[in-house]
Amino acid sequence: MEDWFAEPPYAGCQQRYRVVERLHTQTTAFQTLEVLDLEGPGRSLILGGTLQTSLNDEFTYHEPLVHIPMFAHANPHRALIVGGGDGGALRHVLFHPSIDRALEVEIDQAVVEASLRFLPEISEGAYSDPRAELRIEDGASFLAAANERFDVILIDSTDPVGAAAALISDQFLQDTKRGLAPGGLVAMQSGSPISQPREWHATVRAFKKAFRIVKPYLGYVPIYPAMLWSWVIGSDEVDPTSFDDVSVRGRVEGLASPLRLYNTAMHRAAFALPTFVQTLLQLTERDEPPTVAELRAAGHPLPGVIA
Repeated sequence: MEDWFAEPPYAGCQQRYRVVERLHTQTTAFQTLEVLDLEGPGRSLILGGTLQTSLNDEFTYHEPLVHIPMFAHANPHRALIVGGGDGGALRHVLFHPSIDRALEVEIDQAVVEASLRFLPEISEGAYSDPRAELRIEDGASFLAAANERFDVILIDSTDPVGAAAALISDQFLQDTKRGLAPGGLVAMQSGSPISQPREWHATVRAFKKAFRIVKPYLGYVPIYPAMLWSWVIGSDEVDPTSFDDVSVRGRVEGLASPLRLYNTAMHRAAFALPTFVQTLLQLTERDEPPTVAELRAAGHPLPGVIA
């Protein structure tokens, strides 16, 4: 019998990968945790039954999450990562020579330990960098009490459902906003507008209630459901779609490591939303999630699979 890993079915869809080897399984204080070697993605981290990152695919998620807000900021010196226990976001933040301090606040120490043991290439020594600090604590509680201010805050978490739903609460986003230095930005993954249009709507809607400038953006993450993924940036002062190409190109060339996805053309293209996503964006002016009929009217490609 062949061994396959499959995520739980969601909205009538399911993806699966052939398992080369099962390397690690445990139940932490917060979630189930597995490390599997999958055909194609390679060694992969699975939390709560859902595929989070892999050795071969991590850059498709981490580069849009990190570098679009980092390059949208003129000169970032201090960055906060909430979550991100695999160390990938931290590693990419530290590519930027302007960074003096990079703090990661991860609630589940087991994620850090398993990632360092089985997927060390994702963090690639980031935790040993003198500019980096790791704190094992709840990110929401940290931000609620923090006096420190950051130029860029990255929310690198699981989907905002269940316990993680607090990450798009009014209180959390107000605390996050308070944690920004002048000219700061916050970025967060916001699911897939194809397979998770209601989660996308809820996240963008929450950002629009908290920040004056809100810009959703898109990219492709092959290991995630529907592959088309999204992130959202919030700021009261900085529009991430407006930047100087020449200066940003110079900063890209000055990074500590070459990038595999990000460039200035990709930065601009990420904010070009398909027409059906633009229509969904108009629906974020209200609190109610879109109905199946509204998804169909918007031209959504899979309205029938949305419960």
